[in-house]
Amino acid sequence: MGTSIRARAHAAATQEDIHDLVRTLNQNVGPTIVQTIAGVKDRTLPSKWAKPDGPTPRPDAQRRLRLGFQVWWTINSAQGRNVALAWLVGANPLLGENLPLQYIVDEKAADVLGAAVAFVEDVHAA
Repeated sequence: MGTSIRARAHAAATQEDIHDLVRTLNQNVGPTIVQTIAGVKDRTLPSKWAKPDGPTPRPDAQRRLRLGFQVWWTINSAQGRNVALAWLVGANPLLGENLPLQYIVDEKAADVLGAAVAFVEDVHAA
């Protein structure tokens, strides 16, 4: 099942227009978390990016935003919005008690996506 969840999350993040993706993240985790994921200092950018005719995030920010969306989508699809947000900003035993959000910022995709799938499937990884 993990492969299927990961494939669906990847498809959702890849196929989504970046402006729509940012709008979805803004609505579900808030622009401050979106700003953190993107690695930008300007607090207004997530709101600007969410507009259909707004500016487009830089390629490095887009990579992190799409990864963040994949992680959020994985948890949200199984556990809902509140759990997904709590999971992103809470210490995670599968990530050495570090925040999944930091793994997204650092683009440690395999680690953070693996932890998200494990959480959804209730698997305890070493």
